[in-house]
Amino acid sequence: MNKYDEKNNNSANNVSDQKKAEINQEQETVNVQDTTNNNKQDVPNNKQDVSGTAEILEESTDNNTDSEENTDTASEENANVSNVEIVDSDAKNNENNQNKQKKDSLINKIVKNRSFRYGSNSIILIAAVCAIAVLINVLAGFTDIKWDLTPNKLYSIGDETKKILEQVDKEVIIYGLFDDTKVGSNEFVELLEQYEKHPKITVKYVDPDKNPGMLKEIDPNETLSDIRKNSFIVKCGNKLKGLDSYDLYSTQFDQSSFQIKVTGSIAEQSFTGAIKYVTAEYTPTIYFTTGHDEKDIDGDFSAMKQQLLNNNYDVKPINLVTEEKVPEDASIIVVASPQKDLTQSEKDKLEEYLRNGGKAIFMFDYLEMDPQFPQFESILMEYNVSLNYDKVKENDERRHLPQDQYVILMDVNGGNVIDGRYSILLADSRSLNILKNEKEWIEVTPLVQTSNLATGERVDKTKGEDIEGPLNVAVAVEHKGWSKISKILVIGNSSFIEDRFRDYFGPYYNNGIVLFLEAVNWMQDKKDEVTIAPKYYQPQYLNITAKQATYMGILVVIILPLIILAAGLVVYLRRRHL
Repeated sequence: MNKYDEKNNNSANNVSDQKKAEINQEQETVNVQDTTNNNKQDVPNNKQDVSGTAEILEESTDNNTDSEENTDTASEENANVSNVEIVDSDAKNNENNQNKQKKDSLINKIVKNRSFRYGSNSIILIAAVCAIAVLINVLAGFTDIKWDLTPNKLYSIGDETKKILEQVDKEVIIYGLFDDTKVGSNEFVELLEQYEKHPKITVKYVDPDKNPGMLKEIDPNETLSDIRKNSFIVKCGNKLKGLDSYDLYSTQFDQSSFQIKVTGSIAEQSFTGAIKYVTAEYTPTIYFTTGHDEKDIDGDFSAMKQQLLNNNYDVKPINLVTEEKVPEDASIIVVASPQKDLTQSEKDKLEEYLRNGGKAIFMFDYLEMDPQFPQFESILMEYNVSLNYDKVKENDERRHLPQDQYVILMDVNGGNVIDGRYSILLADSRSLNILKNEKEWIEVTPLVQTSNLATGERVDKTKGEDIEGPLNVAVAVEHKGWSKISKILVIGNSSFIEDRFRDYFGPYYNNGIVLFLEAVNWMQDKKDEVTIAPKYYQPQYLNITAKQATYMGILVVIILPLIILAAGLVVYLRRRHL
């Protein structure tokens, strides 16, 4: 080959390369257009155009070898196949995108549909309520939370009981003698569950019919001979206290029906008092005098007696005429509304007891027959106190019952003796006089007084004018002039702790009980001792006239159903067009 041929060959090769570049560029342009138009049928036409262009190149480059033509043709075919694959892939992607757009459009239509929104909200709300209900039930199973919704908290222990239980350091067992099938129905079960929360208190239930030997095991010495089924036994060591139904309820005799009526619950006082009794090392004894027509501890003061027992005091009667002296175990002597005076012998015995550090409570009611009590007054004068023979009348309208100026609301001011800070109702009281011959070894503390407007109407008008207020109705005295300190409480009334008074003035009767118990604890140097008052049932009455009853009937039977029906109709009509 000569130089001219080589030059022509090189020139032909250069032209061929340029043409190939142009062809490749044209192929890319075609591919882009095919991709945009999504037309798969143009691919063979592209092959023909490429072949035509190659033939023109072959005519202009006659000196190219057959091997080069074959190589170019193979490359062109490979490029075309690659282009076809790219076109197929793009077509599939476009188809997927269209399907996805259709699916998203369908979901948006469903979500934006009003019925779907309301329905989904209802489902979510129902699911949330169910989840909350399940959660509450699960939490309730792991907790011991209960609410006593009764007005007087009849089935809950109070703060006083909690303070007493905190001082218990001995093992105490409370046995309930009940049929196994009836234990759960006993109303005191839940109350005892609160006692059992204390680490030293255990509650057990025993059926004496199925296990008669258990009673012998509980009480081997047969201390509680009168104990029976459906009762409770509180035990600590060898000391026991039995409680039957009469010890757990406050009752009253209904004269109209001649039946015993339950007026309240004293279960807490009884259980707490029994615990105090069996855990105490010492139990004081309180004697109530007899022989002077006093009120009876069992007949007139039965509720007060039970409260004393519940607060770890023994209660016994005593007749000073038949006794040589006041018993050694006497912690307090109570003289409750005597109608007759002491004999000289009784006075001497009582004075000897008091001068040796004795304690006494004297309650003198107003007496219409106006008997005199010179022997009693002789004892009281040693404490700088005397009796007035009068009847207290309150002239302040805010401090007496309507239409009855002799039933008076009085505040209790305890001073250093009792806590006080409450009021009591006293009916038909007499006033007391604090003597002016003050002695430094005698400390007199007025506890209950009338207002300045009150007067003491003398029973015997010949003895002088009425006594002007304020009048003392209760005083506490501490005598430090003897070898041992003596204490007395003098009250010009006894009805404030009488059973019949409870039936008329329940809440104020409770305050009277507290006053008496606090005075007893003060005498025993137990000022910090807590006292527990009874809890009486307080029925709630709805007093309405006949016209009001008619209106209420129309409201409940006609108006309310119509309102509910109308509301349901409105909701139905609105939902029907959703």
